Amino acid sequence: MASVVKPFLATYYNPKITKNHSKLVCPPYDVISKKELAALRKKSLYNFSKVLIADDKNYKKAGATLNKWIKNRILVDDDQECFYLYEQKFKVEGKNFVRFGILGLLRMDKKGIFPHEYTLRAPKEDRKKIIRATKANLSPIFVIAAKQLRTFKQIYKNYCRKKPFFKFKDSQENTNRIWRIHDKSQIDKLRKEIDKCKLVIADGHHRFEISHDYFKKNKGRFKDLNFILAYITDCQKGLNILPTHRIVELGEPLNQVFKKLEGLFTISKVNQSAIENKLKSKGKFSFGIYKDNRFYLLTLKKSSSLDKIPDKIYKQLDTYVFHYLVLPLLKINDSIEYTHSVSGAKKIAGKKRTAFLLKAVSLDEVFRISSKGFRLPQKSTYFYPKVLSGVAIRRFRK
Repeated sequence: MASVVKPFLATYYNPKITKNHSKLVCPPYDVISKKELAALRKKSLYNFSKVLIADDKNYKKAGATLNKWIKNRILVDDDQECFYLYEQKFKVEGKNFVRFGILGLLRMDKKGIFPHEYTLRAPKEDRKKIIRATKANLSPIFVIAAKQLRTFKQIYKNYCRKKPFFKFKDSQENTNRIWRIHDKSQIDKLRKEIDKCKLVIADGHHRFEISHDYFKKNKGRFKDLNFILAYITDCQKGLNILPTHRIVELGEPLNQVFKKLEGLFTISKVNQSAIENKLKSKGKFSFGIYKDNRFYLLTLKKSSSLDKIPDKIYKQLDTYVFHYLVLPLLKINDSIEYTHSVSGAKKIAGKKRTAFLLKAVSLDEVFRISSKGFRLPQKSTYFYPKVLSGVAIRRFRK
């Protein structure tokens, strides 16, 4: 039986020409704001965002840019199929963390790979056009094995003492290191261990769906098209999920919103510290609101208000409860904007908008919801840090 994962012939920035990866890589397409995109484009003529994001929906140009960089050897192919060990060192709330995983190809048409979020039509249409134009997986999806993997740890301990193939700091001052794994015995051990695991898609649901669609429509055109580029990690301390707060422009005064919610929630005025502490705690469903430099804490009065929610798991997930119980009552003038810190929500809200502050989903909840075949609302989880685009890409080959 074919393995779930396999090494691949990566295409990456030519180390003989490009020395500073921090100016070349970029975050995944769906977290790049217009402001950040402009900043990325200023960093280098060869910043990967020029391929990843089509300017003015000119997808042919994105594909032509990729081909030009390959022709001019800005991007080059590896000389053998490898896995790529990828380490990220970072801080969350002043604490140091390390996360590591491997970049490789993951078989899509295999049972035991579980998504956990619903997808949106517009991003899928955008990524469909990009994959057609570039004929490549430009960014890896992010996949987690549902248990700790002994081989992962052993190989990481061996490689982390060696000189990396690439090393750089990203825009958030996180240290990124990459090593090539080409030893056949190590590759075989990794494949054997991953084959036995249930895998959960942590990030990249849109990319997974459009890649699977491309595979179904183009069978036989390219080798291994039923595989997708993936970053695969296991259960480790460096798996951080940040909360995802919602910022909106309300179409009604806040006191009108409170009148709608006061039958369901106790509402109290609090300070920022109290909100931040509450968002880290477990227990009865609660959320925060920020408006006009004031914070409010809303706590569910009766658990019976959740009786119509179809499953017990959903009743315990704050993002689902918010989308089920609160969001339908709101009049919203524009699209929802997202951020992952209370201070960031304050800044985006400014004087005109309102921030709804939610608790983070836990890793255990992600595993439980996905293994049952359920899904969360869009933008429910934010794994930090993101796996960067432009470290290594997978081109489709005949």
